[in-house]
Amino acid sequence: MNKLNIIGVLVLLLGTLSACNDFLDRDSLVGLSEGGFWKSEQDAIMGVNAVYEVNREFTNSIVIYGMMDDFTDISYQSFATGLTTGAFPANAAFYSASWGMFYKGIYRANTVLKNVPGIAMNEAVKNRIIGEAHFLRGYYYFKLWDYFGGVPIYDKPMNVDEAYKPRATNGEVYAFIVNDMTEAYALLEGSYSGSDAGRATKWAALAMRGKAHLWAKEYEKAAADFRELMEKSDRVLLDDYHTLFRVAGNNNSEVIFDVQYVAEKGYGIATDRNYGNAMGATSGSQRTRPTPELVNAYEMADGTPFDFSNFTNADGDPFNPDNPADWNDEASVRALFANRDPRLQQAIVVPWSTFVGRGGAEYLYRFPVVTTDPTSYVPVWTNGSYAWRKFVETGSVYTLQDNMPQNFPLIRLADVILMYAEAQNEALGAPDQSVYDAVNAVRNRAGMPDLPTGLSKGQMQERIRHERMVELCGEGQRYSDIRRWGIAKDVVDGVWMTEFTGVQIRQRGFPDHYYLWPIPQSEKDVNPNLDQNPGWE
Repeated sequence: MNKLNIIGVLVLLLGTLSACNDFLDRDSLVGLSEGGFWKSEQDAIMGVNAVYEVNREFTNSIVIYGMMDDFTDISYQSFATGLTTGAFPANAAFYSASWGMFYKGIYRANTVLKNVPGIAMNEAVKNRIIGEAHFLRGYYYFKLWDYFGGVPIYDKPMNVDEAYKPRATNGEVYAFIVNDMTEAYALLEGSYSGSDAGRATKWAALAMRGKAHLWAKEYEKAAADFRELMEKSDRVLLDDYHTLFRVAGNNNSEVIFDVQYVAEKGYGIATDRNYGNAMGATSGSQRTRPTPELVNAYEMADGTPFDFSNFTNADGDPFNPDNPADWNDEASVRALFANRDPRLQQAIVVPWSTFVGRGGAEYLYRFPVVTTDPTSYVPVWTNGSYAWRKFVETGSVYTLQDNMPQNFPLIRLADVILMYAEAQNEALGAPDQSVYDAVNAVRNRAGMPDLPTGLSKGQMQERIRHERMVELCGEGQRYSDIRRWGIAKDVVDGVWMTEFTGVQIRQRGFPDHYYLWPIPQSEKDVNPNLDQNPGWE
């Protein structure tokens, strides 16, 4: 889709698709209008491209929060608090902005579904566009369902004075998503190339249908969808984990659905600013940072748990991570990160590791931080901070700080494989060989050994949850995972965000009612039929 970069035309187009009264519905005398549009195949293509644009808008709005992982136990927000501390009020703009984006995407998808069937055009292209609209509408409803619970369902482009439906039930929204994904699966192709790279495929629809089943605890249905994708699609795990999260990995063999970006002001992604560090080509701010809890969760290379008690400080005493002095000895600190799960240093910059930054120069993260040596890596936060390597363009030739041409994966095969393992384990009540094979495939790609055999359902469940945490960190999956598993309050509430030296930053908060976001007060003011979620009244 030329990375969906037909924005200049789309802005004109979309301004005309939201008309909501007789006066505004008149054909424009000076530019594009809905009355003069939807006549050709090119109109249909531009129209569906506009539906994708909402996905880019939402992703850009949450990349500053580590794609929502900052509101979990595995990363934290350096500046903003809000959801991190449990202090966001129901009228916070964050909620209303997200709600508005998703419904904007739904409106645009509905407009496509209303108008494209009547256009005289190539039938294969028409079917693809209709399939894309079903997929994207279902995807946006999934996001609403995940964050807000039951929401009003609109299946056609409604005028403002018609949009007063009450909230549908969780079951009704789930069924609507499944139906949209089923329609999309039947209409979409398995892959696209050239300028169409990045469009939703039948495999993206199947993955999202399986994900909806998993969220609804329909485990057999979820496992069946994920299994079909694993067996029949052309998607395969990429050999190099780190390449998945660099520009060089765009459109790789593992991605199933992503947000596409270009190196153009306003249409790139701000990962280098928010995930990046001061030594990168664009001088990132480390707005989102990995937590010690995440780093400590990475296993030893032989698959055994990491434990500080197995390591000593410079005096030969047990290493105490909460004693800043213990971090002052290079040999002791290096030992902590040697022989660990390779994904640790592929995803995170740790003390005494190197980072290739501006102009391809290699910097060493000395700790305590050394600011006088030009070869030293100097993080933004110097008291003991881990930094993301994931989504930071090593040695980048790109200089637009907020506009990296790095595609952001929303669904990739490793995620699907682990969701299959979870669903199958739950459906059977105990892991069969296919569950082991699935988890081991993700571990083996990373260079980690197989899981031990003989695990119970509960033990395998914990292993899968661990694997999702370390494999998908920084990709925004953790926030939804801990909420759907019902463990968010346990792992987040009252926990201090700390530097790796034990220095406290701020205390997290996750009240009981944070499992769902509030229906935005601005929406309730307009639509009195909207009931509020519990705890947000």
